[in-house]
Amino acid sequence: MKCSFCFTGTQGLTRSLKEKEIILQYIQAYNFIKEKFNGHQAAPNIVFMGQGEPLHNIEEVAQAISILRINEGMGLGPRQITLSTAGYLPGIKRFKELGSINFALSFHSPFNDERSELIPLNKAYPIEKLIEELKGLKLMKRQYLTFEYLVIKDLNHSKKHLEKIGELLKGMPVIFNLIPFNEFPGAPYKRPLMESVEEFKAGLMELGFHAKIRTTKGDDILAACGQLTSEELEEALC
Repeated sequence: MKCSFCFTGTQGLTRSLKEKEIILQYIQAYNFIKEKFNGHQAAPNIVFMGQGEPLHNIEEVAQAISILRINEGMGLGPRQITLSTAGYLPGIKRFKELGSINFALSFHSPFNDERSELIPLNKAYPIEKLIEELKGLKLMKRQYLTFEYLVIKDLNHSKKHLEKIGELLKGMPVIFNLIPFNEFPGAPYKRPLMESVEEFKAGLMELGFHAKIRTTKGDDILAACGQLTSEELEEALC
């Protein structure tokens, strides 16, 4: 997707995963968790996100979700499954085919010029068109849309951003997941101060939105959100 903030994306695309590969990843993770907790662990939630765009692979993703949900599979409920997209509009239009699972959008900025710098896909599918489509999604009772918001130092967490967000998303059932930027070798951006992230969270809540700050884990070994890549590429850039 060539998102400018993502070290993982610098590896490029090899191919999309098949349905059985997606399910196997989940089973391996579940077995690891069960072993760690001596078998006393319910089936964990699953999020389709990270490396690549799930909606570019919607046929295989849909089949994997179907198997994960049936009792003969993992018996997951729709609230246990989330799909995150960078904003691929043709895929969003087909989202209802996946059932009543949770939806997440990599939002990051309410301004098209800024968001296009962060997510080049925005040039083809600007934020207003995405919001228009999302307003038509049928949600279950007490179900919210999750908007992932990467907070970057001195870039996208000002008062003007809050004002535009309030204008653009007025009345929508949105939860903001604020993610302080995780730096990596050669990164064009800087991590914000936590005080500024807290201030931005407070501003969103004043607008009537739910907001939370994602806890950073694994950044000491370049394993946090947006930092994962191959050892060969990492060594070449360091």
